[in-house]
Amino acid sequence: MTIDRLTYGGEGIGRIDGMVVFVGDSTPADRVRARVQRSHRRHIEAELLSVESPSADRIPARCRHVAQACGGCTWQHVSYAAQLAAKAEAVRDSLERIGGYQGLPIRPILPAPAEIHYRNKMEFAFHPDGTLGLHPRGAWYEIIRLQECLIGPPIAPTIVKAAQAFVEAHGISCFHPKVRQGLLRELCLRQSRATGEILVGIVTSPGEFPQARAMAAHLAAVEPRVASVVRSLRCAADGPAPLSGTTLLHGREYITEITAGLRFRIHVDTFFQTNSAQAERLVEVVKTLAGDVAGAHVVDVYCGVGLFSLVMAAAGAQVTGVEIVETAVEAARGNAAENDLTSLVFHAGDARKVLADVLPAGLGPEVLLLDPPRAGAGGKVMRRIARACPKRIVYVSCNPTTLARDLTELSPFGYEITAVQPIDMFPQTYHVETVVALERTSASTTDTPNPSS
Repeated sequence: MTIDRLTYGGEGIGRIDGMVVFVGDSTPADRVRARVQRSHRRHIEAELLSVESPSADRIPARCRHVAQACGGCTWQHVSYAAQLAAKAEAVRDSLERIGGYQGLPIRPILPAPAEIHYRNKMEFAFHPDGTLGLHPRGAWYEIIRLQECLIGPPIAPTIVKAAQAFVEAHGISCFHPKVRQGLLRELCLRQSRATGEILVGIVTSPGEFPQARAMAAHLAAVEPRVASVVRSLRCAADGPAPLSGTTLLHGREYITEITAGLRFRIHVDTFFQTNSAQAERLVEVVKTLAGDVAGAHVVDVYCGVGLFSLVMAAAGAQVTGVEIVETAVEAARGNAAENDLTSLVFHAGDARKVLADVLPAGLGPEVLLLDPPRAGAGGKVMRRIARACPKRIVYVSCNPTTLARDLTELSPFGYEITAVQPIDMFPQTYHVETVVALERTSASTTDTPNPSS
């Protein structure tokens, strides 16, 4: 079987007797042998057994953990040119197939300046036996003992090994998800590209941690750029949950990142663009597509800690930010003060509820920005945005499928897509960022619906 292309999701696609076959770890134009794992009505999931004839785009994976499939770099075996082509195609396919758009002004994808060591944040998990590392793909109760990581900061393995050695030497218990007992859960590492400062977050279950300050001192001694070590609690018995109860153990509570000439305080739980170098290009794209905002009213929905809000304010806009996470809103206000920007107002709350006050129908801003989570904004938010009639909308998305779904909500209100810019924020993975600009070119063709919908 020959692999035709890569999916948004990472697998290769081939066909047998007209049936679509998904094969992991494959590359376009590979001739492969695969074993059926699951058969569905319209497709087959298969396991790669061997590559009979490799594609010209198949390259040797560089990480020593590739055979253990940690899941962080699922496209290491794919040439970077082929990765970019697959991501650009994923954006086009989603907008055409899900969104129903044709003939879109899709610009060439912007490649990342660095294919490795581009992430400014990594999270490593503790195994009950004290091992600290990354999960094998799909195996949440197992941990690969980390020797290297080619997408995280180069210093990460050194700090991880030091943390693991301390835990083993002091016999500190580690969380066991099956019995829901144990103290240490994760180690979060963040590094500023601009300043080089490193933040280490020790994530634990609630409970006594008498070795906390000694562990912090041990980690700070490993690398002089460690400017912050904190302890944070994850209180859920299992699964993801927000961090709480952060305690400073060494240095200060944050590190400083500089993007677009603006200073941002990064705490252990701050959402910030993970690829600092590409964040600069992302900001430039958003600024260009937003147009001249001097004196304009700009609304930034899902504003986080204020990256785009501050950039718009620095360009002369009056900015209203909306964000559901209250700590992020506090950070956004702090970042505005840090940069002596005063033309911003931030609202904490769910966009589905807050926008009713921020965006009265027909009284929209000149520009509306939104950068929702991977699940997208949803129909209610998109319709609320459309009824406010902003002149221009700039949508930043990390998921082309939910992007396409959300954009379909705008078409009946007279909005047309004027630019689509894919950006590669995550080399060695299938993920792709997309910025879409829309202009209101005509009046709504819809009846006036219930304002609550």
